Amino acid sequence: MRRMLVAVSVLALSVLALLPATPSGAELVAVQRTPWGLATFGTSRTVADFSSLGWALEEMNGLVYTGGNFLEATNGQATEQQPYLAAFATSTGAFQTGFRPQVGGPVLSLAASPDGGLFVGGEMGTWNGREVGALVKIDPATGQVWPGWKTRVYGGTSVVREVTLEPDGWLYAVGSFTTASDAGVPQTVANVVRMNPTTGAIDWSWLPQITNGGVWGVSASRTKPVVYLAGWFSVNGKPVIGLDSTDAATVAWSGFQMNYPCCGHMYDVQATEFGTVMVAGEQHGAYFYNENDAMKLIVSHATSYNSRYQVSSTRAGGDFQRIERVGNRLYATCHCWGSHATTTGGLQAYSGDLARVQGTYTGPVSAVIAYDAQTGQRDQAFKPYMAGDVGGWGVLGASDGCLWVTGGINAVGEVGSQQAARDLVRLCQPDGGAPPPVAAPASCLASFKTGTVTVTWPGVAGAADYAIYRSVDDGAPSWRGRSTTTSFTDSSRTGDLTYLVASRNVKGVRSATTQCATEVLDVVIPLLPPESCTATVNGSAVDVAWVSGSGAVEYVVYRSVDGGTASWRGRTPDLSFTDTSRTGSLVYSVAAKSAAGVVSARTTCTSGAIAAPAPEVVDPVASCTVAADPVTNTGVVSWPEAPEQSPEYIVSRTVDGGALSWRGKSTTLSFADTLRKGTIEYSVEVKTAAGKSTRTVCTPPVTGV
Repeated sequence: MRRMLVAVSVLALSVLALLPATPSGAELVAVQRTPWGLATFGTSRTVADFSSLGWALEEMNGLVYTGGNFLEATNGQATEQQPYLAAFATSTGAFQTGFRPQVGGPVLSLAASPDGGLFVGGEMGTWNGREVGALVKIDPATGQVWPGWKTRVYGGTSVVREVTLEPDGWLYAVGSFTTASDAGVPQTVANVVRMNPTTGAIDWSWLPQITNGGVWGVSASRTKPVVYLAGWFSVNGKPVIGLDSTDAATVAWSGFQMNYPCCGHMYDVQATEFGTVMVAGEQHGAYFYNENDAMKLIVSHATSYNSRYQVSSTRAGGDFQRIERVGNRLYATCHCWGSHATTTGGLQAYSGDLARVQGTYTGPVSAVIAYDAQTGQRDQAFKPYMAGDVGGWGVLGASDGCLWVTGGINAVGEVGSQQAARDLVRLCQPDGGAPPPVAAPASCLASFKTGTVTVTWPGVAGAADYAIYRSVDDGAPSWRGRSTTTSFTDSSRTGDLTYLVASRNVKGVRSATTQCATEVLDVVIPLLPPESCTATVNGSAVDVAWVSGSGAVEYVVYRSVDGGTASWRGRTPDLSFTDTSRTGSLVYSVAAKSAAGVVSARTTCTSGAIAAPAPEVVDPVASCTVAADPVTNTGVVSWPEAPEQSPEYIVSRTVDGGALSWRGKSTTLSFADTLRKGTIEYSVEVKTAAGKSTRTVCTPPVTGV
């Protein structure tokens, strides 16, 4: 258990980056293979309570990029000043003197982009003197901001805790922030956004409202239309939720269970193509759920001291902190130095001594643990001995087969033969080299038949199995599965499909991909959209109706406002749908959806644009005032009762004349808010069933510290 001051933390990503080389847990030895490490804590608003210099790892172009809350890289007596982000050679671990970006604050997350850029998330503020906020895309060769990148995420605590490219095609950024922009126009957000990784265009139709705490981890399901979030927030009383991937207001899953009732903070979540979802966080717990069995808890794990196997309680367990996919393993970092226990089919209870609770002892642990991505069981062969304080935060399976770990780790190896780690660890095979590579398949063929695609290829000498990828409409390839034979069957979908196959050796290291030729084995009858559609305003609602399309089991309804991007409004098996109206020019469209989940083209409603009636006028509050308390750095906003029935009050603020940000809502006549440095101007709106009032600006402005 520990305390933290502030909760923080696409074109599909090339799956070769999503699923890096697989180190063999049994063959990696606890010998430090990088001479360089990290030194000297920087200044942080959000992670100062954690004694960890390193937080994030990513590999590109033969270099391992390490982000964190550090100012220097060291090697014996050699010291290099390189705050917050440094590069090291993949093959030797040597510091790269030519990579010298000027980073304004701690780097907490890194992600490679399919176009060669590197995404950096954290609390940087500036990059090479340029205001960038908490997220930036850089050229990893030069350290400069990526040409044309203008997207910004900032406001509030202004921290991105995780940035990740998911197979659904989006770049997700989560943390603690209130504002985002992709075209120079700031808009209010709430700790979560997703965007196109190439253009930076934000998906403004999908904006989760996580307003009562920071988000630390995000993962899009590989099998369901769900996006999972984990953090220091609470939605339906849970710190982990699954949101509908097309409707951020719909909670698809909130059934998370925890091993201890006191502290519900979770640090990370990771979904897999097998339907398993791993959650990790406080109270020394990690949990695996099964999407294919109604999100049943299939296995849980705990770390702690165990008096049956340890002669001393000096080395004890701790909270899980980060999950990273490497091949077919999920590596979970933790500040754990004791023992590990597992319970199948239920919760592994939290305890200061695992000998006192039920669960199967599965060996010692040191800062990082390996689990099978499909079964959720621990890989007991992987157990390097390390020592330190807060333990691991970042993990990377490098292309040479070595495993990098960064975090609060100061030694590698058993007592008596330890080597200094300095918060940056590189574990390799005994010879330090990679296993022999394998060639790509010489050719492959994708055969299309109604509803399915069969991919075949000739065998490759030395290949243990094969990885299959698919591109839709010339987008970046996404992972579809693996096969130990020379064929693979996939479900079809609409769009221009291109398949690719790569060979993998026994260590999981992949070859280049081979693009498949295509053949059509029968006439594919496409799913037809509705023949026609109408949309009619009916008071405060809009009635949408359509004529049946061919092969549909349900229909999906979309709406655009004032010519904007069409957003998902709902789905139904019926031939009609009722939507809530709003002001503006509304255009509805409807698509058919088959039993296999294929969605047709959309039919635009023949009524065309419809102008919804203006809502009733809602009277604003007459005035509002702000009282600041410099001792607690809080401000209390208060106002007289509005002349409306059943009102709700919305409180917003600007800082130093910046963008307006939403701060909260109240059903009483006051609202308390934490101040921040700068001149703050608050305003209050009245909200009822009829609509919202204009804003009333509060006096006087206040100043936070």
